[in-house]
Amino acid sequence: MIKLIVDSACDINSEITDNYDIEVIPLNITIDGVSYLDGIDIDIDTVYKHMKNGKVPKTSQVSFESVSKAIDKCISNNDDFIYLAFSSKLSCTYDFAKKIIDEYKKKYTERKMAIIDSKGGAGGNGLIALQALKMIKRNLPFETIVNQIQFMIDHIVYYFTITDLEWLSKGGRINKTMGHVGNVLNIKPYLTVKDGKMVVTKMIHGSKKTIQTLIKDVKIGTEKFSNQIIAISHADDLNAALNVEQKIKEAVVGCKTTIFEISAVLGSHLGIGGVAVFFLNEKPKFYEW
Repeated sequence: MIKLIVDSACDINSEITDNYDIEVIPLNITIDGVSYLDGIDIDIDTVYKHMKNGKVPKTSQVSFESVSKAIDKCISNNDDFIYLAFSSKLSCTYDFAKKIIDEYKKKYTERKMAIIDSKGGAGGNGLIALQALKMIKRNLPFETIVNQIQFMIDHIVYYFTITDLEWLSKGGRINKTMGHVGNVLNIKPYLTVKDGKMVVTKMIHGSKKTIQTLIKDVKIGTEKFSNQIIAISHADDLNAALNVEQKIKEAVVGCKTTIFEISAVLGSHLGIGGVAVFFLNEKPKFYEW
């Protein structure tokens, strides 16, 4: 069997956990000097509660113990595995886990092991993970699944916006003056992911215009491939996600949608409020609804 491994920077929901076998390696979140395993010792609601009380969480890569535990589980079950890792430009997780996996490869030469730099995270990784799990269920060859994951990484598109600029400034994504002035003037950042990094592409006045821009870009981006699953992730703002979902269904005829709540690790950096959309701009060879 083939096992898919992701880390907690990948958004997943009940659609995935209820229907597929997936292993999640937790990143670490530190608040007031206390370290927690994301999704195990602490959840996103608790992180937001601390943030609302003025705390600024710190995050760090996966631990040796967590990675080894996931791999040992695969080895003991005689499973090959593919690890879809958080972007190497946003975390040291990929490089750290790759070194561990390279050592396992030397010891267990009969097992197929792959770690892939997703060059992203959140709902983008969630979409890729969903298709990878569908391919595993169809018993496609290991190399085929790896190649298809790489194709999707090259063709996944990220668009997202943040409600409160202060959190981007606290995380060093924008300077503090821009964060304060932006909030006062109701200016919203419009971001994407390029070469594995989050990039602010423009600043837009008002939430309504920001969402209009988002929907327009999704419609244009899916013109070659409209019959796909489009993911929407939100940061403690389900109503915004549902609103965007409805607008996407109206704009992209024939699409399906799925909604994620953003992971605690990414929520720690992006802050409370905001919505993101993820889709493919080209259809993979193997794609399933």
